[in-house]
Amino acid sequence: MNFFLLITALSTAAVSAATVSITTLADLGAPSEILSAIEQRPTYNNQTVGEVGQIDTKDATFAASIDFNAGASTDNGVIWEAGGTTIGTSLSYNQAGQSLSVHHSSNGGNALGVLTYQLTDAQVSGGAIEVVWAYDSSEIEWELFVDGVSSGTTVDTTGAASLNDWSGGNLAGLGIVAGNSVAGNGSNGGLPAAANLGTTASIDLGVGLKFWAGTNAQFVAVPEPSSIALLGLASLFAMRRQRR
Repeated sequence: MNFFLLITALSTAAVSAATVSITTLADLGAPSEILSAIEQRPTYNNQTVGEVGQIDTKDATFAASIDFNAGASTDNGVIWEAGGTTIGTSLSYNQAGQSLSVHHSSNGGNALGVLTYQLTDAQVSGGAIEVVWAYDSSEIEWELFVDGVSSGTTVDTTGAASLNDWSGGNLAGLGIVAGNSVAGNGSNGGLPAAANLGTTASIDLGVGLKFWAGTNAQFVAVPEPSSIALLGLASLFAMRRQRR
Protein backbone atom coordinates (compact mmCIF):
# COMPACT_ATOMS: atom_id res chain seq x y z
CA MET A 1 0.00 0.00 0.00
CA ASN A 2 1.24 3.51 -0.81
CA PHE A 3 1.23 6.29 1.72
CA PHE A 4 1.91 10.00 1.77
CA LEU A 5 2.72 12.27 4.65
CA LEU A 6 0.49 15.22 5.41
CA ILE A 7 2.16 17.54 7.90
CA THR A 8 0.25 20.50 9.29
CA ALA A 9 1.23 23.14 11.82
CA LEU A 10 1.25 26.86 12.46
CA SER A 11 4.14 29.06 11.38
CA THR A 12 5.41 31.66 13.82
CA ALA A 13 8.23 34.18 13.81
CA ALA A 14 10.36 31.52 15.48
CA VAL A 15 9.94 28.58 13.10
CA SER A 16 8.20 25.78 15.00
CA ALA A 17 6.76 23.54 12.29
CA ALA A 18 6.43 22.82 8.60
CA THR A 19 3.48 22.04 6.36
CA VAL A 20 4.50 19.47 3.75
CA SER A 21 2.88 16.72 1.69
CA ILE A 22 5.24 13.90 0.77
CA THR A 23 5.20 10.28 -0.31
CA THR A 24 8.27 9.12 1.63
CA LEU A 25 10.30 10.35 4.58
CA ALA A 26 12.99 11.40 2.12
CA ASP A 27 10.61 14.02 0.77
CA LEU A 28 10.83 15.82 4.11
CA GLY A 29 14.27 16.93 3.03
CA ALA A 30 17.43 16.64 5.06
CA PRO A 31 16.84 15.74 8.70
CA SER A 32 17.80 18.28 11.34
CA GLU A 33 20.03 15.62 12.87
CA ILE A 34 21.11 12.00 12.34
CA LEU A 35 22.56 9.80 15.08
CA SER A 36 24.60 6.93 13.68
CA ALA A 37 25.88 5.16 16.79
CA ILE A 38 24.53 3.47 19.89
CA GLU A 39 25.41 6.25 22.27
CA GLN A 40 24.38 9.04 24.57
CA ARG A 41 23.37 12.41 23.19
CA PRO A 42 23.40 15.74 25.03
CA THR A 43 20.00 16.87 26.27
CA TYR A 44 17.41 18.22 23.84
CA ASN A 45 16.13 20.51 26.58
CA ASN A 46 15.97 24.18 25.52
CA GLN A 47 18.26 23.49 22.57
CA THR A 48 18.13 25.12 19.15
CA VAL A 49 18.45 22.95 16.05
CA GLY A 50 18.52 24.77 12.74
CA GLU A 51 15.92 27.53 12.98
CA VAL A 52 13.88 25.83 15.69
CA GLY A 53 14.46 27.03 19.23
CA GLN A 54 13.45 25.26 22.45
CA ILE A 55 12.98 22.13 20.36
CA ASP A 56 11.59 20.07 23.23
CA THR A 57 8.44 22.23 23.29
CA LYS A 58 7.92 22.11 19.52
CA ASP A 59 6.66 19.48 17.10
CA ALA A 60 9.16 16.71 16.41
CA THR A 61 9.52 13.65 14.19
CA PHE A 62 11.95 10.77 14.71
CA ALA A 63 12.45 7.78 12.43
CA ALA A 64 14.54 4.62 12.48
CA SER A 65 14.76 1.31 10.66
CA ILE A 66 14.61 -1.48 13.25
CA ASP A 67 14.95 -5.27 13.00
CA PHE A 68 13.12 -6.83 15.95
CA ASN A 69 14.13 -10.22 17.33
CA ALA A 70 11.85 -12.75 19.00
CA GLY A 71 12.88 -13.93 22.45
CA ALA A 72 12.10 -14.15 26.14
CA SER A 73 13.55 -10.93 27.59
CA THR A 74 11.03 -9.10 29.75
CA ASP A 75 13.15 -5.94 29.90
CA ASN A 76 11.91 -2.76 28.27
CA GLY A 77 14.84 -2.27 25.93
CA VAL A 78 15.40 1.40 25.15
CA ILE A 79 15.34 2.24 21.46
CA TRP A 80 15.46 5.99 22.14
CA GLU A 81 15.02 8.18 25.17
CA ALA A 82 15.23 11.87 26.05
CA GLY A 83 15.15 13.55 29.44
CA GLY A 84 14.13 11.64 32.52
CA THR A 85 11.32 10.77 34.87
CA THR A 86 10.16 14.33 35.62
CA ILE A 87 10.11 15.41 31.97
CA GLY A 88 11.05 12.99 29.25
CA THR A 89 10.08 10.52 26.55
CA SER A 90 11.09 6.96 25.78
CA LEU A 91 10.47 4.44 23.01
CA SER A 92 11.11 0.88 24.13
CA TYR A 93 10.75 -2.72 22.94
CA ASN A 94 9.59 -5.54 25.19
CA GLN A 95 10.84 -8.70 23.51
CA ALA A 96 8.75 -11.23 25.47
CA GLY A 97 5.59 -9.23 24.80
CA GLN A 98 6.61 -8.31 21.23
CA SER A 99 5.42 -4.76 21.98
CA LEU A 100 6.58 -1.22 21.32
CA SER A 101 5.79 1.45 23.90
CA VAL A 102 6.03 5.23 24.04
CA HIS A 103 6.11 6.80 27.52
CA HIS A 104 5.90 10.58 27.99
CA SER A 105 6.46 11.99 31.49
CA SER A 106 5.67 15.59 32.35
CA ASN A 107 3.98 17.80 34.95
CA GLY A 108 6.55 17.12 37.63
CA GLY A 109 6.69 13.47 36.62
CA ASN A 110 3.13 12.90 37.77
CA ALA A 111 1.60 12.91 34.28
CA LEU A 112 2.27 9.94 32.04
CA GLY A 113 1.12 9.51 28.47
CA VAL A 114 1.42 5.93 27.25
CA LEU A 115 1.02 4.17 23.91
CA THR A 116 1.66 0.44 23.50
CA TYR A 117 1.56 -1.35 20.15
CA GLN A 118 1.56 -5.12 19.69
CA LEU A 119 3.87 -6.11 16.86
CA THR A 120 2.70 -8.94 14.64
CA ASP A 121 4.75 -12.12 14.26
CA ALA A 122 5.48 -11.06 10.68
CA GLN A 123 6.80 -7.69 11.83
CA VAL A 124 9.12 -9.40 14.30
CA SER A 125 10.39 -12.10 11.94
CA GLY A 126 10.26 -10.24 8.63
CA GLY A 127 13.38 -8.08 8.92
CA ALA A 128 13.81 -4.35 9.40
CA ILE A 129 10.73 -2.13 9.45
CA GLU A 130 10.36 1.64 9.52
CA VAL A 131 9.31 3.06 12.87
CA VAL A 132 8.34 6.73 13.18
CA TRP A 133 7.30 8.57 16.32
CA ALA A 134 6.01 12.11 16.00
CA TYR A 135 5.13 14.71 18.62
CA ASP A 136 2.23 17.15 18.28
CA SER A 137 2.90 20.11 20.58
CA SER A 138 -0.64 21.45 20.25
CA GLU A 139 -2.23 18.16 21.34
CA ILE A 140 0.64 17.24 23.70
CA GLU A 141 0.78 13.70 22.42
CA TRP A 142 3.05 11.31 20.55
CA GLU A 143 1.86 9.22 17.62
CA LEU A 144 3.58 6.00 16.58
CA PHE A 145 3.72 4.76 12.98
CA VAL A 146 4.90 1.27 12.06
CA ASP A 147 5.59 0.78 8.35
CA GLY A 148 3.54 3.87 7.55
CA VAL A 149 0.48 2.88 9.56
CA SER A 150 -0.62 4.71 12.69
CA SER A 151 -0.51 2.65 15.86
CA GLY A 152 -2.31 5.31 17.88
CA THR A 153 -1.35 8.18 20.16
CA THR A 154 -0.24 8.47 23.77
CA VAL A 155 -3.07 8.65 26.30
CA ASP A 156 -2.81 10.16 29.79
CA THR A 157 -2.85 7.39 32.38
CA THR A 158 -2.84 9.38 35.62
CA GLY A 159 -5.02 12.10 37.10
CA ALA A 160 -2.45 14.74 36.14
CA ALA A 161 -2.59 16.33 32.69
CA SER A 162 0.42 16.13 30.38
CA LEU A 163 2.26 19.39 29.75
CA ASN A 164 3.96 20.51 26.55
CA ASP A 165 7.58 19.43 26.95
CA TRP A 166 9.09 16.16 25.74
CA SER A 167 12.58 16.39 27.24
CA GLY A 168 13.99 17.46 30.56
CA GLY A 169 17.63 18.23 31.23
CA ASN A 170 18.87 14.64 31.39
CA LEU A 171 20.91 13.09 28.60
CA ALA A 172 19.29 11.40 25.62
CA GLY A 173 20.28 8.02 24.26
CA LEU A 174 19.98 5.80 21.20
CA GLY A 175 19.81 2.09 22.02
CA ILE A 176 20.93 2.64 25.60
CA VAL A 177 19.77 3.97 28.93
CA ALA A 178 21.51 7.34 28.85
CA GLY A 179 21.19 8.24 32.52
CA ASN A 180 19.87 7.02 35.82
CA SER A 181 16.22 7.50 34.90
CA VAL A 182 14.06 6.84 31.86
CA ALA A 183 10.51 8.21 31.43
CA GLY A 184 8.44 7.01 33.14
CA ASN A 185 5.92 5.50 35.53
CA GLY A 186 3.62 8.43 36.31
CA SER A 187 4.85 8.79 39.88
CA ASN A 188 8.07 10.63 39.09
CA GLY A 189 9.79 7.28 38.71
CA GLY A 190 11.53 5.49 35.90
CA LEU A 191 10.35 3.13 33.20
CA PRO A 192 9.98 -0.32 34.78
CA ALA A 193 12.69 -2.83 33.81
CA ALA A 194 14.41 -0.30 31.54
CA ALA A 195 17.56 -1.71 29.95
CA ASN A 196 19.88 -1.22 27.01
CA LEU A 197 18.36 -2.54 23.79
CA GLY A 198 21.13 -5.12 23.47
CA THR A 199 20.40 -8.02 21.13
CA THR A 200 16.60 -7.82 21.41
CA ALA A 201 16.50 -5.60 18.31
CA SER A 202 18.92 -3.96 15.88
CA ILE A 203 18.79 -0.34 14.80
CA ASP A 204 20.10 0.20 11.26
CA LEU A 205 22.93 2.61 12.02
CA GLY A 206 23.65 3.03 8.32
CA VAL A 207 20.29 4.79 8.08
CA GLY A 208 20.60 6.15 11.62
CA LEU A 209 18.07 7.85 13.84
CA LYS A 210 16.64 10.74 11.84
CA PHE A 211 15.22 13.78 13.60
CA TRP A 212 13.20 16.59 12.05
CA ALA A 213 12.87 19.48 14.51
CA GLY A 214 9.63 21.45 14.34
CA THR A 215 7.86 18.83 12.20
CA ASN A 216 4.88 16.68 13.14
CA ALA A 217 4.59 13.94 10.53
CA GLN A 218 1.26 12.28 9.80
CA PHE A 219 0.94 9.34 7.42
CA VAL A 220 -2.29 9.31 5.44
CA ALA A 221 -3.27 6.46 3.12
CA VAL A 222 -3.49 7.23 -0.58
CA PRO A 223 -6.65 5.81 -2.22
CA GLU A 224 -6.05 2.78 -4.41
CA PRO A 225 -6.33 3.42 -8.19
CA SER A 226 -9.55 1.36 -8.30
CA SER A 227 -11.08 3.59 -5.62
CA ILE A 228 -10.10 6.72 -7.53
CA ALA A 229 -11.66 5.29 -10.71
CA LEU A 230 -14.91 4.49 -8.91
CA LEU A 231 -15.00 7.99 -7.44
CA GLY A 232 -14.48 9.46 -10.90
CA LEU A 233 -17.30 7.38 -12.37
CA ALA A 234 -19.63 8.38 -9.54
CA SER A 235 -18.82 12.07 -10.12
CA LEU A 236 -19.41 11.71 -13.86
CA PHE A 237 -22.75 9.98 -13.27
CA ALA A 238 -23.81 12.75 -10.87
CA MET A 239 -22.90 15.43 -13.41
CA ARG A 240 -24.91 13.70 -16.11
CA ARG A 241 -27.95 13.51 -13.87
CA GLN A 242 -27.70 17.22 -13.11
CA ARG A 243 -27.70 18.08 -16.82
CA ARG A 244 -30.95 16.22 -17.45
